[in-house]
Amino acid sequence: MKTFLALTALAIGIGAGGAHAQKVASLGFNGMDPRSGKAPTQAVILFHGYSQRGVAMKSLADTLARRLPDTAFIFNDGPIPAEPGRSWYAGRGVDSETAKASRAMAKQLAIDTVTKVSEGLNVPHDKIVVVGFSQGGGMALDAGTCSTPDVKAVVSLAGVLTVGDCSKEESGPAASVLIVYNDGDPVVRPDRIQAFQEQVAKDGYESKLETYSGTTHWPVPAGLRLAQDFIVAQLGGK
Repeated sequence: MKTFLALTALAIGIGAGGAHAQKVASLGFNGMDPRSGKAPTQAVILFHGYSQRGVAMKSLADTLARRLPDTAFIFNDGPIPAEPGRSWYAGRGVDSETAKASRAMAKQLAIDTVTKVSEGLNVPHDKIVVVGFSQGGGMALDAGTCSTPDVKAVVSLAGVLTVGDCSKEESGPAASVLIVYNDGDPVVRPDRIQAFQEQVAKDGYESKLETYSGTTHWPVPAGLRLAQDFIVAQLGGK
């Protein structure tokens, strides 16, 4: 019950955003306003991994902000406690039906986050990139491909599926999908990356997988640089 209350409360908060807000904090989000001090013209939404908090993605946002000065960055906490941080959905210690329902609510939360960012900051979907690490990778996929229209791009850093069953729209540009993964990742097995790619293809999207030699869960520096370059290129930065 606490899981559903937490997810519902956050969803209600997301649905109540002001249409004319220009500050990340005014939307009730954690994040950073544009480094330029101007109103944002684009946005990057970052979803943290299991048992982390949104601030775990701030270092990536800080690096990107230097190259994307007119961009707002959002890195919220997941709604469910998972020591020492938070989770986007329940999956451990609950029955299968509860886990399924929790993932569906997380998917809607991802979509609602994109909607509120777009409407609240007056940033069109084609100027939004969503990024997720590990559990957050699935959230990013749902946020990017289940929104209408699609966002500009989805970046999965060793991401695993949340739901990911949103078919590509017949009209309009499709989100570009990049997956970055270390071949010796001790947390996410290669078959889970394969399942992620297969779901992306099933939904009608193309994805690019970039695999690097490394034994950490977080991308090695070369992989992170590639992801950063991809995000900047998608948003027309330098």
